[in-house]
Amino acid sequence: MERQKNTKSKGENIMKKRIAAILVICSLIITAFAGCGTSSEADTSKDSSKEKQMFVAFSAGYGKVQHWELEMLGCEAAAKELGVKFQYQFADGNEQKQVADIENFVQMGMDMLIVGPNNSEGIVPTVNELKSKDIPVMTSDIGITGTDVVAHVASDNYQIGVKAAEYLGKLLDGKGKIAVVGWSAASATKEREKGFVDTIASKYPGIEIVANQDVGGNRNTSLEKSENIIEANKDLNAIFGSNAENALGAYAATQAVNRKDIYVVSVDSDSEVMKAIADNTNLKATIAQNPYEMGYQALTTAVKHLKGEAVKNIAIDAELVTIDNVQKIIDRDQKYLGK
Repeated sequence: MERQKNTKSKGENIMKKRIAAILVICSLIITAFAGCGTSSEADTSKDSSKEKQMFVAFSAGYGKVQHWELEMLGCEAAAKELGVKFQYQFADGNEQKQVADIENFVQMGMDMLIVGPNNSEGIVPTVNELKSKDIPVMTSDIGITGTDVVAHVASDNYQIGVKAAEYLGKLLDGKGKIAVVGWSAASATKEREKGFVDTIASKYPGIEIVANQDVGGNRNTSLEKSENIIEANKDLNAIFGSNAENALGAYAATQAVNRKDIYVVSVDSDSEVMKAIADNTNLKATIAQNPYEMGYQALTTAVKHLKGEAVKNIAIDAELVTIDNVQKIIDRDQKYLGK
């Protein structure tokens, strides 16, 4: 009996040791899993701490003409280089659509807006609302009148008007009668017209501006009003259009009434304008901006601001284009467009 008792006691000791060993192993396994859990949480925390991708939006108040297409391509190139999200919308000349586009960008979570307003004053309430929500706003190509923005990237539009006036002044040998077809609601075209009118008045007293019509950047309106101007001024020598659509409307009017002796000067390097110059028509010249570079610099400026860097206004060079250098500008724009 005593031997049986001892054997039983030894068996119990062995069992206890086995149970203890199993408990130790379980404890190690639990600890290991706990360690894995801590590592996973750390990784999650690390992922969530990554910087959120910046989202910059561009609202253009106009249609997808070549000028604005080039500007968006410049923005896209900069966004790709800088690793930011970028989206744009064209409002097609509709002020209400532009406001709706901007509101949609807000819902999408944009960090900053670049805007080329359809109406430089009409956009002010929308811009102020964004600023109240701590969404910074800057302008490109077209400025805003009535509120401050982070920065403005555009051509020197007053100087564009000066260059156009100087070209026409020399072409007309300092004397004659000219007309202007402009667009007062957009700050850029308004500045061009001012530069043009000021320069004619100060440098070419022998030239008379017989008409200055607001055609709102609409080619058909420009065509109609230019025909009326030509009819009322039989001795008209030239017309200045403050953007491509204004000038192309005026050019169409000279063709419609068979007055190819009337010179037309434009702004921008849209393909129809460049073809007319290359074909040696009476659309003699344009002041070409560089919208691709403008878009590139605008997006770059927006990202700098979002990173807390100091930014400033940027003026993009514009140049006079005639039949002598038209192909150079055509080649430049075609390269950007990938054509």
